Amino acid sequence: MLKLQEIIIPSKTAEKTMFYRGETTLKCGKTLSFDTYFNSFSYTKYRDYTKADDVTFSCKFKGKACVALCYFDGEEHIIFQKEAESFAELHTDLSRLPERGFLYPKILAITDCVFIEGGYYSECEPSKIKACIAICTYKREQFVLKNIKLLRSRKFSFIERVFVVDNGKTLDSSALSDDYIKILPNKNLGGSGGFTRGIIEANDESCSHVILMDDDVKFFPETLEHITIFISILKTEYIDSCLSAAMLLLSEKEPYIQWEMGGNWTGRCIESRKHNADIREKSVLMDNLDNNYVKYGAWWCFCMPLSLVKNGLPMPFFIKLDDVEYGLRNSADTTVITMNGAAVFHESFENKMNFTMDYYTIRNELTVSALHGENSLSAIMIFLSSIGKNLLFYRYENIPLICKAANDFLGGVDFFLTYDEEQLNSELRQRTIKLVQLAEFDEWNKDETEFLPNTKNKKGMLKAFVSNFLPCFFLKKETAAVAIPYASPENFIARKAVIQYQLDKQTGVLTKRSFGKFLKFGFVATATALKLLVNFSKIKKDFLARKGEITSFEFWRKRLTISEY
Repeated sequence: MLKLQEIIIPSKTAEKTMFYRGETTLKCGKTLSFDTYFNSFSYTKYRDYTKADDVTFSCKFKGKACVALCYFDGEEHIIFQKEAESFAELHTDLSRLPERGFLYPKILAITDCVFIEGGYYSECEPSKIKACIAICTYKREQFVLKNIKLLRSRKFSFIERVFVVDNGKTLDSSALSDDYIKILPNKNLGGSGGFTRGIIEANDESCSHVILMDDDVKFFPETLEHITIFISILKTEYIDSCLSAAMLLLSEKEPYIQWEMGGNWTGRCIESRKHNADIREKSVLMDNLDNNYVKYGAWWCFCMPLSLVKNGLPMPFFIKLDDVEYGLRNSADTTVITMNGAAVFHESFENKMNFTMDYYTIRNELTVSALHGENSLSAIMIFLSSIGKNLLFYRYENIPLICKAANDFLGGVDFFLTYDEEQLNSELRQRTIKLVQLAEFDEWNKDETEFLPNTKNKKGMLKAFVSNFLPCFFLKKETAAVAIPYASPENFIARKAVIQYQLDKQTGVLTKRSFGKFLKFGFVATATALKLLVNFSKIKKDFLARKGEITSFEFWRKRLTISEY
């Protein structure tokens, strides 16, 4: 029988109910249940997308127990149970189960018991696939070396190769490379260039699938096995499907928070599906069975078939939204599948805010809007919403960066053909708002500074706008402080100055209200918005007609100067 999914029992975890409920070492009369995120079996997904029409749960344990195979569809149902000693095997046909739900075993100890191992199996035969992993890294040796070691520790059924694309060229490629791991020194063209290099290498080695993965994620090797086994038994009509791993927070306090399970593009911005959900709740496990409105998967861990390269390679975005655009481009040819248990842990993006990213976000959102949107209104709203936020939050020096993003977008395909990513990124870093140590601000005092609550919302936008016209003597003189990702318009109403800090409270920026800068940059932004409005349709046609020039193998091989490494 084919092992579809292995029960994961981590050596240590801050929140065991992500994996099991109860204890793995059981006193007589106690219960161990696997109705959890990582160890339940999403039979709905297997029945819909794969050739598996039956499942057997098998487990080993010390002692004597009553083992039950259950399903949950809003409430618990026992399919079959039996008393056993040391080993148990329980079987069911998926056709007999309700339309939506998940399977799991439940073990009642008749004597003192110790759970050893278990897994879900099926009689179906896998297709022959050849998978590889492509990790993009930039000067994060500590993370990537740990993950390389972890990958070496496991024998996978279908993963035959691991490519580590080293944009920072800081890894010892000769010492670390072998027949399994290959370190690829790469020109630093950001995440877009790194992942594209990985796709090219996978294609050149005739792989059928590639798993694109960030360097700084924490994962279980069993999860990668789970993903590739699932891909190997897809029905013929879903043979070109992708599987997108969810992102859980890499946090000691809240590792059970699901940041995203697949994504969607609303026309103006990205939408993280199943965002901020507590995976300890069985209602969340049920909700996660819904695969609607998933148009792309983020590349912190994303398994895609190489058949999709017929539609070209990713856009040369450097960073931000390359995964979104590629997913939208391929959405007509593929289904993006998500599933409980297929997940990695990644640090929240709110913990590492970087104002340079605003340039890439706006430029690339405008490009995505041109390629996959309907009209100029969405593009104008993308631009104006960013400008408005920066004006209201006293981040005036950021506005020229946003205007540059719009103007570079208006350069169309020719801009992407000619710009030097490394040089541009260096220039942006020089021009962007600098975050400094909070101790450098005279106004910073942890005991006396007024810390505004971390409640991100859009309340008070009109009042915040109007307060920019108030005379200075009406403004609050006391300096307040707010975390950058949680800044809201109401935090700036009639305030003279606000310290905006990173969540770790180590660095930040002191922003002050300036009516002169408010007017100056407001007029600059208005002129750019008009330019965007007038030219958007022409640029949209340019991207649609010529996008192949900047997504071809020829373009990327030349841009990456692969032959030099």
